Amino acid sequence: MSKVVNYSMANRGQVLRFVASSDLSADESRRLDKMRTAARARQDSLYYQGVDWGLSVPEALEELMAGQADSSADYAGSAYYAALQIIIDHNASDSATLATYSSPVTFFSALDDALSAEGVPAELLPWQYIFSGPPSEIGFRIPRPVDGSPEIGIWPLAKAVPAVEAYRAVLDRIDPELRYDLEELIKALDSWASEWSEGQGAWWWAEDGSIFFSITG
Repeated sequence: MSKVVNYSMANRGQVLRFVASSDLSADESRRLDKMRTAARARQDSLYYQGVDWGLSVPEALEELMAGQADSSADYAGSAYYAALQIIIDHNASDSATLATYSSPVTFFSALDDALSAEGVPAELLPWQYIFSGPPSEIGFRIPRPVDGSPEIGIWPLAKAVPAVEAYRAVLDRIDPELRYDLEELIKALDSWASEWSEGQGAWWWAEDGSIFFSITG
């Protein structure tokens, strides 16, 4: 089954307001109501598909809000990641699609190897941020989905700027079978990184601006 990689931009601090949350503002409380509605809709879709993760998405959302992810259900990680993605989506820009892959793990592993062979530093290779998992600032462990879907990645815009420069420098030397997708990744990173860099000091600018990736399918 193919998997779709999407991306959006959000400030990590805004996302984290809804994880182990307290003292939400009126606007945040209204946003939380929308998240709960989205979680119920996602769960209804899962029921329709005959999917049972052993923990419902609304339950997972409430647990994350309470600062825990303690379910022992085998597929609880999928519910927690789905709930966290709902939190991200309600604090982020509109989502855009990077690409669809039969195996994102295989593709980004191959891309890492190709970029590394051309001298791109390890700290800028894409596999690590496409598959990074939830924001590191979350103070408790969220179990990963056992089958790798859904998946979450995050990359600070401050790091996206040098990554774009490094990828462009070697683009012409990358295997043609990987080059188109690398060009799309460059566009995705640069679409937000350039705006973020140019906007320093603007009212909307935030140091913790990040590109969030999601993999579903």
